Amino acid sequence: MDLASEDMSITMEDGIFRTDIPVFSDHLLKVCFQSFLAQEDSYRKSHLQKEYGFAFDGYSYFGQKDSSNQAYNDLLETFVFSNFFPVEKYPTEFASFFKNEWACLLKLISAIENRILSTLQIPDLLGIHSNIGHMASCNYYPAQKQFDYTAAENTRLSAHSDVSLLTIFPFGIDGDLQYQTPCGLWKSISKTDEIIGFSGYLMERVTSGKFKALNHRVKLSENRNTERFSFAFFSLPFPEASLIFPGHDPISGKEYFEQYLNLF
Repeated sequence: MDLASEDMSITMEDGIFRTDIPVFSDHLLKVCFQSFLAQEDSYRKSHLQKEYGFAFDGYSYFGQKDSSNQAYNDLLETFVFSNFFPVEKYPTEFASFFKNEWACLLKLISAIENRILSTLQIPDLLGIHSNIGHMASCNYYPAQKQFDYTAAENTRLSAHSDVSLLTIFPFGIDGDLQYQTPCGLWKSISKTDEIIGFSGYLMERVTSGKFKALNHRVKLSENRNTERFSFAFFSLPFPEASLIFPGHDPISGKEYFEQYLNLF
């Protein structure tokens, strides 16, 4: 996963950042996540978000009404981890990923983010290297045939913008991810062999709305028997970080999380 940032090309189209970097394999992380999902329900729920203490880390499941990761009727299970905690705090099923790929992926993603910010000519108002950490969301969508309802607007994952400065997909995406254009139309993002990303709510705040958070969702699959996995990586402030947005008093990262969650 070595990458020389000066060799990287970044283009922006319709709010989507596209790189010329080939996607990496999600095999190891997918195996780890599947191992966690195969555990007893009581074990999975012993890793709920409330066991971690921050807004997003931990396990969420469909039907859960107190998750900060998904709506109660979104048709998926998620596990979120970050570099806010030592890796030993997370389920042992993820240990091989933390040992072999986590640090390399963070280095890669940081290089991509730095190039995007440079390309957009966005000043480092947040103190990126000292105040910004990273979070990963592992998402599993069971076959739709097991559900007798769908999420809002006939989706698998209802429309939302992310909490992040930038959301990056180092393993690429499939064709089920959709985004909303400025004129309100929904468009699918075609399956890609290169790493892509887009802006979150933190980018919108930092730039006073110049770069909007991308509203996106996951559509229903045409095949009700199809499972789906996806992995997204987010840059967001450490909870104890002090953030200064243009025209506002400083707030902590934790306060920023609360402001974001109040959008929903």
